[in-house]
Amino acid sequence: MRDTHGGTWGICLLFFLLFCCTSPVLGQGKEFSPGETLHYQVFTKGLPIGEQILRIRRENMFQARQVLEIEMSLRSYAAYALFYSYEEENLLYLDAQAFTPVYLKKAIKEKDRSWEEEYLFGAETVEKRVIVPGMPTRITTYEAKHPLLESLSLIYFLRNRPWREGQNQVYFLTSKGPQAIVYQHQGKERIRVFDDYQWAEVMHDPISRVKVWFSQTEPVYPLRIQVTANLGVLTARLVKIDHCSGNLKIGSDRR
Repeated sequence: MRDTHGGTWGICLLFFLLFCCTSPVLGQGKEFSPGETLHYQVFTKGLPIGEQILRIRRENMFQARQVLEIEMSLRSYAAYALFYSYEEENLLYLDAQAFTPVYLKKAIKEKDRSWEEEYLFGAETVEKRVIVPGMPTRITTYEAKHPLLESLSLIYFLRNRPWREGQNQVYFLTSKGPQAIVYQHQGKERIRVFDDYQWAEVMHDPISRVKVWFSQTEPVYPLRIQVTANLGVLTARLVKIDHCSGNLKIGSDRR
């Protein structure tokens, strides 16, 4: 499930979720609150190496569909710039009913390289555009499968706990097109969250080698995310929850 752009950070740090409490939109009985923000810290071998912020920006309409605008910003710490530097900002339009992606824009900087990616998810096809400064735009079209997800929207889909209804297979958009994945429910585990411990439900995707610990109470939080990659095991831990106004910087809106 690894795309060719963004590397390990693109897989690990996008696999997160926003939750909700008030001002709900429609969607399988779950509530999403614009302005709700989750802060994560990323560790490897016990050392903090980066941070990520996730935010529901607002409710909106896109191509006659009700969507949630979700922003994601992640970066490695400057202290590690000598060894590795990565920044990424995402703008995701998520269907408010199905929790599947409608439009996604990524702006990525990795060491001395930078590029943008755009995805338009249609009923029959998915169009991907890769924009690299000084190079022609590369356009790729894939056949759509349903439910078709990518990293960020996959977590929104899973927060509905579809495994409780016997649904364990979805399609994930890779660099080679949609690929069927079967995620695994691995039971419950007691983990440290903030200054206390709580029980979490553990989900594992054997293809991407990503494991997510979800809270058992409503709303469902992704409390911890772990990925096994070429450079080792990366673990993202939820460290702060708040309500924010204003927006992350991610280019202009697309209608």
